[in-house]
Formats: sequence, structure tokens, C-alpha cells
Amino acid sequence: MIDLIHSETIVEPGLYRMSEASYHADPAPVASLSRSIALKLIDESPRHAFTAHPRLNPQEPEEKANSNIREIGSAAHALLLNQPTEIRVIDAKDYKGGKAQGERKAAQADGAIPLLVADHKTALAMVAKARALFIDSEHPALRGLADPAGTSSNLLNEVTAAWIDPCGDHWARARIDRLDVALDRLTILDYKTTGMQVSPQAVSRTLYNNTYHFQDAFYRRGIRRLFPQIDRHEMKLDFLFIMQEQEAPHEVSVVRVDNGGRLIGEKMVSNAFLLWRKCMAENRWPGYPTEIQTAEMPAYIDTSWSAREIEDPRLQGLGLDPFPFFESKPYRSTPIAGPC
Repeated sequence: MIDLIHSETIVEPGLYRMSEASYHADPAPVASLSRSIALKLIDESPRHAFTAHPRLNPQEPEEKANSNIREIGSAAHALLLNQPTEIRVIDAKDYKGGKAQGERKAAQADGAIPLLVADHKTALAMVAKARALFIDSEHPALRGLADPAGTSSNLLNEVTAAWIDPCGDHWARARIDRLDVALDRLTILDYKTTGMQVSPQAVSRTLYNNTYHFQDAFYRRGIRRLFPQIDRHEMKLDFLFIMQEQEAPHEVSVVRVDNGGRLIGEKMVSNAFLLWRKCMAENRWPGYPTEIQTAEMPAYIDTSWSAREIEDPRLQGLGLDPFPFFESKPYRSTPIAGPC
């Protein structure tokens, strides 16, 4: 068995059972680095990371806008993982009426997930589809989602991993959907639902466009610190992203980051920890560079225009432009004095 620490504050490195609110408030002994803050560090700036950090810049939590898509996803998540979260079904077609709006607000205040009748049916159908697909999966962690009683693994849902990172000995944390821990294997499962398609052709773009390769590397880093057996090759570590469409027929794709993506993810995460160490040591959180930047043209701009020049009939047979291209003979200032 894996020992879970039941606490709303982090007192030592380990795996914790705590509320989502406590996690997002950063319950570590000192300000810690999470995946979202780490990504802001390198994708935006240290100033953005400082501003968003709940301990470095305390602020009232923003109230999330209501969203049927998010509520369906939250409900499907709770159902698939067999979480005790209350799902409160609201007997209405939509939230246009005041009664339905009031019931939604009351459910949210009680920590429940509000769902319209139709949305509840959608969530149930999604989970039924996923379990039907996973029951015969070749991967034991996916079979554990379909039949938790039929697995010998330790199944840890909504678990918080907290560790002291060797890069500066700073605290870091991650909240993981599920850890499936067997004797010789540990699998991280992350379940995401979407209103978009998750076809094999689209899922790779979705994964990298949403920087899930960064999430993969960040979570792996923490789990390796807590399970040294992994680096001793006594236990295999795997990370699977489960992506499911909210629209019928609720198709599912399970994907893992390839070796190239993992390498880039590791580099990104490494630089995030290095930058966090520097900013924490200097207590300096710079924003964007103030120097004038040169915008590098993406390759697709050249490809797109070149194709249009060839294919667009309106651009054919126009003759030659007598005005020369600037870059054919770039401007150079006249030398003040020639060489001696």
C-alpha cells in the first residue's frame, strides 16, 4: 500500500489527499512551483508567474464563468474515477430561468457539480463509452478505470504530489488525476474532455498546442523524486492522456508523448526550475524585454504565399513590378570616411 498523507497543508515530501481549494492556495511550507506557474515562467515571463502565484501575490480567487462544457467534463471526471463528488441534477432544459440559475448557484456553493438533465445523460454516456472501451485494454491502468475491483494496483485519485526539487531545494507540487501504482509499474493518467474532435489526426496537434508535453515532463519529474525506484529501473513510469469527445458518439483517444516530445518537455521544465531558482534567489521578477524586437516570420507564411502566387488565377499574367524589392539591394549608410 502507498501511504497517503491526509492533510490540507504540506509538511513533508509525499503524496497527499487534500481539497482542490487547498492545493490551489499553495499549502507548501514556502511558496512552491506548480505546473501552471512554471509554464507562465517560460511561456510568458517571471512577472506573470509572480502575479499569478497565490503565495507571492495573494489575491482573491477569481470566480470562474459558468460553462456547461466544463460542468460536463467535471462530472464525467468524477464518475470515471469513482470520486465521491456530488453531482446535482437540475430539472431544466437550460439556465435561462431564474429557478435553474438559483439551483446552479446553490450547488456550486455546496461544492457539488450542477448538471442539466440532458448534460447529466451526456456525462453518463461518456463514462459508459470509456469503460466499455477500456475493459479489454492491453494496458492494466486503463482496465483499472473500467473495473477498479479487478485490479491489484493501488489506485490514487486526485492526489497531490509534493517534493523538494534538487534545483535550488525549492518545493514543487502537482495535482494528478490518477496514479495507478503496481509492484513494477506506475502510471499517471490524465483525463480530458472536449467539445472538439480527438481523432488520431487531431490529437497530436491538441497535445502539443496545449503544451501537454510540458505537463508530462513536470509530473514525471515529481514522481521520480518520490519514487526513486524509477531511476533505479526497478519500476516503469508511464503517462497516458485520455481524451474524450463530449459530442456523441463520445469517441476516445489515449495518447502518450513520444520521445522527441518528452525531450523538449524535459528541457522546458528544466529551464522553468532554473528560472524559478534564479528569481527566488534574487527576488526579481522581470517582465518582457524592453528592447525593440524583430518579429521572425514563421515558415508557413512563406509557404502559404508562394502557393497562392502559383495557384491564384488573379495573380497570373500581371507582368513585372518596376519598383525594386528593398532587400534586393539593402540600404547602407554612406561611410563617413574611407579606409586609411
